[in-house]
Amino acid sequence: MKFMTKGAVLLMPMFAVATPALAAPPATLNNSNQPGSAIVFPKFVNLPQVTVNGNLVSRSEIEIGAVCPAGLICPVGTNVNVQFRWVCPGAEDVNSNICPEADFEITTLTVNGKRAFSADGIPINAASPTVPPAPCPRGYLIGWVETADGQPVKFDALIGNAVIRGQALTAGPEAGSSTAVSAYNAIPIQANTVDPYPYPGGVVPVSGPTAPELMLAFDGASGHYQQLTQWQVGDVRFDKTAPGGPPPDVFSVTALIFLTLDVTSGQPNNPVFLPLAFYNEDEVVTSFEGYEFVCWDQPALSFLAGGSLTQLQQGTRKGIVLAGPATKLGGIPGPATLIGLVETNEGTAANGFTERKYNFNMVSPFVP
Repeated sequence: MKFMTKGAVLLMPMFAVATPALAAPPATLNNSNQPGSAIVFPKFVNLPQVTVNGNLVSRSEIEIGAVCPAGLICPVGTNVNVQFRWVCPGAEDVNSNICPEADFEITTLTVNGKRAFSADGIPINAASPTVPPAPCPRGYLIGWVETADGQPVKFDALIGNAVIRGQALTAGPEAGSSTAVSAYNAIPIQANTVDPYPYPGGVVPVSGPTAPELMLAFDGASGHYQQLTQWQVGDVRFDKTAPGGPPPDVFSVTALIFLTLDVTSGQPNNPVFLPLAFYNEDEVVTSFEGYEFVCWDQPALSFLAGGSLTQLQQGTRKGIVLAGPATKLGGIPGPATLIGLVETNEGTAANGFTERKYNFNMVSPFVP
């Protein structure tokens, strides 16, 4: 894994168990339904604010929360430092492939507490932490628990979600306002579950290498984070932008969001090659050899498979997308971590089908 951090490569347990714990299971795959020591928000939007009920609001609202990890006792007010990084897509270019990013830290989160902030850097209200704006219109956000002096630590506490609002409408009675809003659950990533919390009390002293720009590792090894796979599967609604095909005639367009955590900070990144296969409701498959992206991308269905991913051509309204295995191209080829999200917008052609919207999280279907 080539996601670069300013901390050390190994995670250290942060708090101690109150009583001896049973041995952790040997599984090394991540469980996105459990709180994590790291967390990924697959999409943010940093574009001008929109009007909602007469109020200007940001296009993205990120919520980060913390709970006490299983097996620990957390005193009231236990602080959880979280280092964050906005990550942008890279232009696939011989002179680039660098993915812009911006780091910031939230130091005011506590166990059983919550903080909310926007991707444009504009405070939501007086309770919002101060964060820099993302350095691009769209991308993803990753955060990880660390000590006050920058040591990543094992503290499986992080949960979160994001709310994404659509653009202002240009036609109809709601013209000038945004009516589309969707939400998704962030992806927590636990520290390796084999590693116990062995220290009897207090914060574990920082140890190990401290040179800058060492790597976070998502491979399930001891001292690292749980393993992410090369595969994602998700539900899709095929496009319908004109009458015809299976009823009802509710017009919509769908996009897929893909990202990899194999990102080298401030350096060129190799593209990720991603094969795709789409199945309709009758299990008929439309195979697409795949496409390449750098760090993050949001391809519309209309961009894929020669424009055949419509309800009319598929003969059904909905289906499944199977993405993977994701592999790195160029340099040293090999597996790439993959996270996915599905986004559907629906409405009228006059408003670009942006009156309503919803998101589905993708899941990993295979053991690597």
